[in-house]
Amino acid sequence: MALTDDCDIYLAVHDLGVNRVINHLWRQRPSMFNYATAHVVRNPDMLCERIDAHPVVAQRGNPLVTITAPLPVFGSIPSLGVNYSIQVRKPAIDFSPGGAFALPPELDPLGVQRLAITAGVCVGYGCPDPKLLGLIPSRGIEGPAVEVFSSKEFEERRRAGRPEAPKADILLPPRDRPTPLPVDELLCTCLDVHAVAGVDFVGPGGDQRINPVLTGIELVDLGPESLENSIECYAELLVRYSVFPRVRIPAIKFTIDLLGLATIDFEPTPSSTALPNNPALEDDQIKLFVDLAASAGSGSGGDGGGGGGGDGSESESFPGVTRARVRSGTHDAQVALGEPAVDRVFGVIRDGFRFEAVDSADFGPFTAGYEVDIHLENGDIDLRSDGSIALEELDVVFDELGVYVGIDIPELCIGGFCIIPTPFGCALRAPEICVFSADPDLALGLNLGGLLRSEISARLEPVVKHSTNPGRTAAMNDWDALDAGVPNHWQLYVDPITIDLDLIDFADIVGDLLEDALDAVLDTILGPLPGWAKDLIRAILGPVIDLVRDILDLGDDLEEWLSDLLGVSFGLFDIILTVVADYFASDTPILEFEDPLTMLPPDGGLIPVLLPIEHVGVDVDETELSLSVDIGD
Repeated sequence: MALTDDCDIYLAVHDLGVNRVINHLWRQRPSMFNYATAHVVRNPDMLCERIDAHPVVAQRGNPLVTITAPLPVFGSIPSLGVNYSIQVRKPAIDFSPGGAFALPPELDPLGVQRLAITAGVCVGYGCPDPKLLGLIPSRGIEGPAVEVFSSKEFEERRRAGRPEAPKADILLPPRDRPTPLPVDELLCTCLDVHAVAGVDFVGPGGDQRINPVLTGIELVDLGPESLENSIECYAELLVRYSVFPRVRIPAIKFTIDLLGLATIDFEPTPSSTALPNNPALEDDQIKLFVDLAASAGSGSGGDGGGGGGGDGSESESFPGVTRARVRSGTHDAQVALGEPAVDRVFGVIRDGFRFEAVDSADFGPFTAGYEVDIHLENGDIDLRSDGSIALEELDVVFDELGVYVGIDIPELCIGGFCIIPTPFGCALRAPEICVFSADPDLALGLNLGGLLRSEISARLEPVVKHSTNPGRTAAMNDWDALDAGVPNHWQLYVDPITIDLDLIDFADIVGDLLEDALDAVLDTILGPLPGWAKDLIRAILGPVIDLVRDILDLGDDLEEWLSDLLGVSFGLFDIILTVVADYFASDTPILEFEDPLTMLPPDGGLIPVLLPIEHVGVDVDETELSLSVDIGD
């Protein structure tokens, strides 16, 4: 069963891959998971948990903890605060059927089409020493009732001639934050938090929305039971009515422009009997099924430009080598594109392609110029079980193909000499005759527009390579290499196995001429006939014309069959074209991205979060084209 039997595009992410991404984020950006007051940050030994950060975080002087304000003692006079810390220990995710980590009995076993989330949470509370508390006066609370003013209020009352505060020593200076109470250690409480949830697409096609579903939340080993139940209830209310409404957003539906030739719309595949769950949480993966619609793009292609794809990076890359996969089993992520979707996109790109060019040059006594206007017709894309992609009989139609050459012969004049000279000038001159006065004097032109066709067939093999920038050194870590502009790259090439070029496609040219002649006969000689009679004649003679096409194309089909069978190209033009294509295929990738991949960009002084890509693979069979990725540890 193919992955794309019930959709155009299949996407799957394994929970081990998600957890690798989370772990890289947790170690490279620890300040997103650790929060404490400034006093605790200055004394990191007070933290409840040692922070397991990537060594480069400390090397670059990045903070391990985000500084927060002290926890206020509400209503205290003066305003006091408590030092504290909150730390999140290794969060992880587990897709049905589960097994990545153990769930508490209240949530075990993990249900069908569900995912589990776990994280450890450590809370440290800085309770001051009782001896210290006896030294801090609670002014304005003990003793006779007094009215307390801030400095600003006191000054305003004085200027207004109103009664002043009875004691100046209870005036409170304005503070933006409470004064933290000093502590030497934190009272730490650590517990594990588990949650089980699901996600669905709801709504009609074209207006689907992401709908998260919460099954339950469980705090482990928190007592007494009534306190645990109360906190779990509040947490569930918070998630259901505060967090989830903010993620009930319109579902994945987006559009991309492909080289100006095609517009591709993506939308989740509607659920059905054959596809009961989308997304599907199963096989330790989250699977997403997407349909695409292809339409003509806003622009036209074929402007003579070329080159590989990529992420827009300006850094230099180098030809790579194939790298074997070191793991076994399911990939961390996989994307598959079904052959019908490939055909659909190819058809739209082919129909939207147009190339137009006009140019001329002056070489002194010679001038030359051309005008060309081409479009593409017919042709098919065939995915093969041997891992190759076949491009079959793509027609290049020349709507305009004009070439001219001009020759400028130096002007030659005879006559013009004086027959009767006089002292006052020439009284009579012989007539002067000049030739070759035009520019150019001779012009030769050839216009094959509407007549000439070429045909291209090819067998291609997608190949993934990994390039190592020679500017990297063994001592250079990923962040240093990124700063130096010498990242490694993953590159996707298309290797041409065979290419067949019919520079002049006689079969289609003769077939088109026969069809044009038939239309002319029907419109002139047989013009009085009714339309149904003309259609009948076309239906009778059409197969004859197709037979003529097939007979004329028989030799070319035999050549293509032999090329495909032996894996070599026949013909001088084919050999030259294959050599050139091989050169560009080894030098110019069609898709390229850096390794490691930047998951989060630099933020102020914080380092970027980098995601190492361990392996990228591409597979082709007769039903689909798939790309697989493994994330490094």
